[in-house]
Amino acid sequence: MSRLALALSLVVTGLVVSLPNAADACGNSVRRVVDRTQEYLQRAEQLLAKGQYKKAVGAVRDVFGDRAIAAHRAGPGAHLHARAQRILALTVARSGGDVPIGMDLGGPAQGRKDAAIAWAVLTLRLQAGEQPSPMQTAELAEALARQASGRAEAFDLLKGLGDGDLMPTAHGWALLAELSKQNGDVERSKQAVARCLQMNARGVQCEVAEQA
Repeated sequence: MSRLALALSLVVTGLVVSLPNAADACGNSVRRVVDRTQEYLQRAEQLLAKGQYKKAVGAVRDVFGDRAIAAHRAGPGAHLHARAQRILALTVARSGGDVPIGMDLGGPAQGRKDAAIAWAVLTLRLQAGEQPSPMQTAELAEALARQASGRAEAFDLLKGLGDGDLMPTAHGWALLAELSKQNGDVERSKQAVARCLQMNARGVQCEVAEQA
């Protein structure tokens, strides 16, 4: 493997590393970079699941920096980049845009939140594609529900998962409970709360707050 080919390969993955010396095999060097990246992403996913959003963002940015919110990529390293973007997008959705992910958009605070949420929706929609898995559908719904214009779509997506007994997460059940109650479907809301509680997921608020 030439030095130029190796350099291009590392740029595609979005990682900044030194070129290996002559005694270092190219395959081993790239493998170490990938393994290190996977280690950080696994930690970030664990932190996300625990609701430790700032730490999850920090773990992603330790590896990718601002490249984690760059355009979608293809080729080597694309799956790692997609995992990083998913973590950041869900952090935005679950924090309502309160946890910054590195988007220096300027302007009023609400405007920055709205822009981050719009990015999260676009990111998760692109990752879901035309034939999304139940997990991708539920996660897209989480982001959509943060937009006034997206709550109806979020409700439809989650209702479909619930009716098909395909809901993959407690977050999805909790959100379905909230949206069902807002749409006047009290019975569906109660059922969703019950399913959410059964999952016993850490940090997920299953009960729907009473409307003021």
